[in-house]
Formats: sequence, C-alpha cells, structure tokens
Amino acid sequence: MNIMNTLENIRNHIIALLVLLVTVLGIQQSSFAAVATRQIISNMAVGEYTEEGSTVVQVSRSNLVQTTILPVYSVNLTADNTKNVIAGQTVYFNHTLTNTGNEVDQYTFAATNNTSGSYDYSNFSIFLDKNNDGLPDGAAITSYSLSASESVGLIVAANVPNGAAVSQKGLLTLTVNSLNNATGTKTNTDTATVTNQSALVVRKKFSQTTVANGDVVTVRLDYQNLGSTATGAVTLTDALDSSLVYQLNSGENWNGVTVNPSTGSNDPAGINYSVTSNTVTAVINSIAANATGYIEFKVKVNKTTAGPINNSVNFQYDHDNNTTTATISDLSNIAVLNIAPIYAVKINGSVSDVNNSATVIATSTAQGGVLTFNNYVWNTGNSADRFNLTLTASTFPAGSQIEFYRADGATPLLDSNGDGIPDTGLLSAGVNLPIIVKVRLPSSYAVTTDTTFEVSPQAQSLGDISKTSLIKDQGVLLATAVARLVDLTNSPENNGLGNGNVDNAGNPWKTVIASTSVNSVAGGQAVFPLKISHTGAGAEYLLSANATSDFSSLTLPNGVNRIRFYVAGNGTDCSVLGSETGKTSYLNNGESQLICAVVEIDQLNSSLTTPIYFRVLSTSFVSGNNSSNPGQDILKNAITIQSVNAVAQVEFTPNLRGQVSPLGTVIYSHLLTNNTDVDYTGNYSFLMNNDQVEFNSTLFYDVNGNGIFDVVDLVIKDLADLPGGKLAAHTQVKLLLQVKNLVTNNIAQANNTTVNLANNSNGQVLASITDVTTVNQAQLKLTKLQARDFDCNGTADESYTTNTLNIGKQASGQGQCVLYRVTLTNTSTAALSSAFTFRDMTPVYTVLSRSPMCAACNSTTAPAIGNAGAVSGILNSVAANQSYEFSFGVRYVGQ
Repeated sequence: MNIMNTLENIRNHIIALLVLLVTVLGIQQSSFAAVATRQIISNMAVGEYTEEGSTVVQVSRSNLVQTTILPVYSVNLTADNTKNVIAGQTVYFNHTLTNTGNEVDQYTFAATNNTSGSYDYSNFSIFLDKNNDGLPDGAAITSYSLSASESVGLIVAANVPNGAAVSQKGLLTLTVNSLNNATGTKTNTDTATVTNQSALVVRKKFSQTTVANGDVVTVRLDYQNLGSTATGAVTLTDALDSSLVYQLNSGENWNGVTVNPSTGSNDPAGINYSVTSNTVTAVINSIAANATGYIEFKVKVNKTTAGPINNSVNFQYDHDNNTTTATISDLSNIAVLNIAPIYAVKINGSVSDVNNSATVIATSTAQGGVLTFNNYVWNTGNSADRFNLTLTASTFPAGSQIEFYRADGATPLLDSNGDGIPDTGLLSAGVNLPIIVKVRLPSSYAVTTDTTFEVSPQAQSLGDISKTSLIKDQGVLLATAVARLVDLTNSPENNGLGNGNVDNAGNPWKTVIASTSVNSVAGGQAVFPLKISHTGAGAEYLLSANATSDFSSLTLPNGVNRIRFYVAGNGTDCSVLGSETGKTSYLNNGESQLICAVVEIDQLNSSLTTPIYFRVLSTSFVSGNNSSNPGQDILKNAITIQSVNAVAQVEFTPNLRGQVSPLGTVIYSHLLTNNTDVDYTGNYSFLMNNDQVEFNSTLFYDVNGNGIFDVVDLVIKDLADLPGGKLAAHTQVKLLLQVKNLVTNNIAQANNTTVNLANNSNGQVLASITDVTTVNQAQLKLTKLQARDFDCNGTADESYTTNTLNIGKQASGQGQCVLYRVTLTNTSTAALSSAFTFRDMTPVYTVLSRSPMCAACNSTTAPAIGNAGAVSGILNSVAANQSYEFSFGVRYVGQ
C-alpha cells in the first residue's frame, strides 16, 4: 500500500470516528453510517493439473490483479413542498438530504427567491431537523457533512411579507452544492399560497429516535391552525410502515382524552378515531383559529435490520369551513425511527446452525499432507458488515502453510478493502460465507505417534472491531513409520520387499548377465525392472544408482559406463521403454510405478560380477528424529559382465543425471582414471559446454576426495591444475562438476553439461562425460491481465495490463465492468498430456458480465450472467512451448 492510500485510510477512519462521536453526543442523524465503503476487487486465477502417470493435483497461481472502486459522489434532496400560509408569518418547509454516493461529502446550502413567484420571502434560514419532528434544531447552518448512505432532515424557514395578497404564491429554491461536485437531485422548489382562512400544519414525531426490534414507542401527531379562521373537517391519515405494528388499546388519546381504535366506536365529541389494517384515521370536526392539539398512539417496532423507518401523515382539511369548495391536501414532515446498527459475528463449522460452536475436525493426513477445514463466517448483526480473517493459537509445526480459500477450495481469499488482511467482503445481515482453511504440513516434519494439531481462525467485525469470534480447527498428523513412505523392489520377483531391506543377507536380490558388444565403440546393456511403491501423502522420488550403498558419493560400478532410467512403456514390464526420466511421477497413497534401469556396460578384458545399488529418494520426506529416512529405499542387485573386448586409456566417469530447483545448484561427483603406464602432462584441457544458456558450470578438483563440494576444493581447467601438474599413470582423481540454474522460471528445463578432456594441440578428445540436469516440475506459468469495459458491452476499452485500475459506474447507474484474461504458457519442451483446469471466481462485489471464452478448452463452466460464482475451463492437454487463453468479464455491483 502506498503512502497516499495510507493517508486516505487514516482520513476515512478519522471521519468515521467523528461521525461516531457526534452520534454519541446526541447529534443524531436520520440513518446510521455504514461500514467503511472503500472497496477493492482483488483477483487471482489458479490452474490445476497432474503430471504424466500421476494422480497428485498440482496447483499454479497467477499474479494478483486489483481494481479500486472510484469514489462516487451523488446526492438526493427531497422534496418540493406546497403549503397555505398567512401573510406576515414564518413558513417552514421540510426536506431530506441523502448522500447516495460511496464516500463522505460536504454540502453547502442556499435558499433563494424564485422569480416565478408573486412575492419574495425574507430572512431565509436553514436548520437541521436532528430528531425529524418537523421543528428546527439548534442554530441555522450553511453547510453539513454526510457519510455514504447517510441522511439528515433539513428545514427551510422564510418570512412571508405582510403585504402578500390572498391567493398569491411565493416560490423559493433550496439548492445544495457538493464539495466534490456530486451528481443527483440538488434543488427543491417550495411554494406557499397566501390565505386569509385557516392554514393547518401537522407534524409527526416519535418518543425516541433510536430503537431496537421489539421496542414500543409513542407516536405523536401535533397539529396547529395558523389562521384566524376555524377549519372545517380535518382528516389525518397515517399509513404506518409495515415495520411498525399498531398497539391496540395502549393509551391512544386525543389531547389527553382516550379514543377507541375500533371502527364506529364511541369517541370523544369532535373526533372519529379508528385503526384499520395498520392505518390510523382521525377525523376532527374542526380546529379553532390559532389552536393546537395532538393525537398519540403506540407502535411496536418489527424490524431486525439496521436502518431508518420513515413515516409521514397525509391530511386534508376544509380551510374555509365551506363544503362547496375544494379541500386542501398536505403532508407532514417525515418522521424517522432508526434501528441502531448491531455488529456481531460468528465463525463456526455449520452451514445451517449459527449457534454451532463445535470444533471442526479434518480428515487425518500423513507427513507432508494437507488438512482441509470447512468454516463459515456468519454476520449475526443487523447491518451489512465486513469481516477480517486471521489465524490465532496455531500449534502446527513451524513451516506449516495455513491459508484461507474461497468456497471452491482453490481460489485464495483476498483483501477487499486495502488493509492487507483477507476478508469476507460486505456480508448482509443474517447470511454466512463459506470459507476453506487449508493447512499444508511441512514435508520434513514427522511424528512417531498420531499427533493432534490445531489453529483457531478469527473473524473480526470491521463495523465494530471489538466484536470477534473464533473457531477451533483440529487435525491429526498420522505417525510416520520406517516402512511407511516408499518401498523399492525388483519386478516381477517382488524381492527386497520392505523399506530398508537393502540386500539378501549380504547378497544381491537379483543378478543380471550382460555381454559386451563386439562394436568397438559401445558395450552391451542390462535392464532392471524396478517397482516403486508409495504410502502416504503425494510425493515423487529421485532415481540413482551407485557402486556402493553409500550414496553420499556416487561412483559407477566397475565395468559400467552409464545408467539411465526410463518409464516402462506399457506399465507392466520393460519390454518397451517409455520416456527417459530422472524421477518417478507424483505418487498418491497406495500407488506404484514401474521404472526401467538401463545399465550400459564398458568394454573390459575379463569377465566380472559387480554389485549395483539402486536408490529412490524423496528429498522432501524425512523422519522426525533422523534415525531413519523413510523417504528413501535402497536395493542391492548385481551384474555379471561377460566377453570383454577392449580397455580404455583414460576414463572420465560416470555420466550423471540430477535435478535442481530454480536458482539452485547441483554437484556431480566424477572419477578421472589413467589406465596406462604413462603420465598425462602438459597441454590437456577440460572443455565445458552447457547446451542451455540458463545454466553455468564449474569443474573442481575434489581435494579431500569426499565427493562433496568443500571450500578447499580447487577450480580445475586443465591437467596442470592437478597435484604435481599431471594425471599420473595408474591413478584416479575425483572431480566435482558444479551446475547452477541461473533463472527462476525454467521449471522442467533439461540441460546437458558436457566436459571433454582434450589435447589442445590437435583437438583430440581423450575422455568425456555428459551430465543432464533437469529443473523440477513442468513449467506452467499463469499470467493474469485486466482491462476495463466501461459500458459492459463485452469488449475491452483499453489495453490489458497487470496494473491496478479504477472503475466507477455507468451513466445508467450500474457498475462498470472489468475483463480478465488468463494466459497459460508452457515454457518447457515437454508437453503436459493430462488435463489442465483454469479455475477462477467472480471477485467480491461483482457478478459475471461475460461468459468464459477459451478457444482451446474442451469445456467451460460459469454462473449465469448477472450471478456470482466459480468459472473454469478445461484443456485436454498442454503442448510444449505453447500458450492458451482463458477470459471472462465481471460487473461491479457494490455501492
């Protein structure tokens, strides 16, 4: 958040505090200020897919895009008045001013004579009607401030000149000007006709202005004849709002004398009072000149949601006590009852029972797994409110990822008001919002007994930050046993069963016989079908082979030139080799995969049998106490090599495969062997080449021979850098090849690093190795852009961007639209043959305005236009080096 946004937040909080303070001190407005109306539409797309041969769903997230709702300044002034007046008196005109925008605004007032009138008023004054009883409150004002959706009563007072003649009309104009140039109705015209007969004024008020549901209040109708002539019959009609229920026989009276609400019942002389269908009717025979009076009755409030209840009285009277002339019709002031806002919140685990407080229990998970909790945030207050969501009292181990998601369980819950905290967006009173809490446990953490962890999500009202609610989410991490995660066995023999069952009483589990080829260049090969069985949370395993069971230093078995791993082409045996790989696919609980280890044989002078150890390793899954590593398993086999043809002079072994993370580094350990009786000295250099520019390689001499890169290891560029400046006869040295991935966005990229030992004088290559480095996972990148569609015709009115945008409303008053474009790019050379699903949701404060478009998608889903909900699109596959677009539009429907 930038400094300007911070200052704006401070300004809004100060204004809100001042409004609250004014209310507490008794300067009661005719409606309560709502929760701060600043709204931010935040959106992020996600993609779901599985890698080939895997059922583990992987998730890719797009960048975040945001749209800020522009301040809307609008105002509504009501209403025009028409009254009968007596010359020389002061007339009062009642109005209501409402801020119909979404921001605080300041208003100035002016009352002026209208040139269409027959006479001019004097001594204009404008007052607040704070309690909406139709009478001025306090001193005259010239300006006033209102929060969004707030209203206030205004009274214009003006003197009618003594010389105004009967039947002459005086017109005045009340004008409201906004500090922010608000649109809307900003003028009212009031008309007063001079009479020498009766002039009746009726005012309505409640005994209290702030109430709660169920309160009983007294309604008082005051009337006054300002004229010097008695009226004829006067009819007062008060059609009560449905939120006000008339209380029969509860002390209703006329000037203190009890009246009967039943139709046709005996009332005091001079009045006929009755109540029918919640409408009060009082017919008074006559009101004397300059007389006042009142009627009182009681109503019960039947409204739970916060906000105003507006009511006024219609009246008709015979102003000249002559039944042959037309009666005068007029309207009282608008009396207002305010249902005070009550802010309250409940977070629980029930979609139907707001009172449920039980702990939410998730399905247990294994090491590195995910616990999922279904929570619901209830607005138990009576006013629209927004709720911040935070996490408290977590006992989950360090490194656990705990996040809030929307109802689809895939789209993150985001911030909608710019305070940096995920929230629900505005919720109406009485409704609930389903949310998902996910806890991804660290894959490096394990327990030896089933262990319960918990976290307490908290929902906090922003209408009243003292109102909070907690729910306890609880889940069990299952114990990790030594044989729990992975088991490497030979197939189809199924020997070596059990994690850690490396050999057969010291002997190999399986021996394969291989003959070298008569070809002078290449040897023969042996194939080992290996079955990898997995138990527990989804994982993948790196594949490697070694001459010994100590994999801290990798050395090819004697007589072996290279070892490569392939996916079984038919899934059942190794008669058909599939794609070459350095790891298994992601395996879910109970799943297994068949891998074919192809061992290429050197040309040797004599037959031999050599052990070969295979290992599967998950670097992410380890035991809790490090006494064992159930994330790996080792299997001892052997090869018998027959029919040797030749012997190498200088050997550089082995060719290795490894994996690296973005910006990561991998170290390969190699052996350089001189099999001759002659020292190699002088002009021999190591020439290195990476076939991908995103990688950089350095060769080191392993000074202490431990197969691990240490600070003492020396960079080597030619044989002169070795001890004694040579590769001595019948000696062997260890060299370390360091390969660095230089970028962050090349997941799944494979790099071949070739190191040749060459004679500088003639270019002859004596020996070489090639190491293949693969960046983990397929690189599927999601990018999200947005553009405004001001008139909501489905076409962008500007270029798409990741920048924050501002939107407001159309001329029609409806919100403007935003179009989203999600681009999936596979930057790797490997295709994704399984389905890819675009997932998104209409953000808070929006509904769908344009259905999803995705030319390459097999299918799309979305709510109906004008509704909110999840949108998605499914690609059957994702080609290498290919991009795909998924787009849709939303319309803003907030304040």
